[in-house]
Amino acid sequence: MNEALHALLDYGFRNLNLNRIEADIDPRNVASAKSLERLGFTKEGYLRERWIVGEEVSDTALYGLLQRDWAQSP
Repeated sequence: MNEALHALLDYGFRNLNLNRIEADIDPRNVASAKSLERLGFTKEGYLRERWIVGEEVSDTALYGLLQRDWAQSP
């Protein structure tokens, strides 16, 4: 999964000239958070009770990655 995300991010920044890519995840999903952080994303926010799906109310964690940070990564 990490290799696929890396290729997708590289395409977005290099070919589409995106300046910023964002991710919105369930903060209970620790594996997703670690994957984003390995790719260079920074946790930028936490929104309480953002989603209501059926009877479940859940929070969200926001992550961001800038083109300049991607360009500096190995």
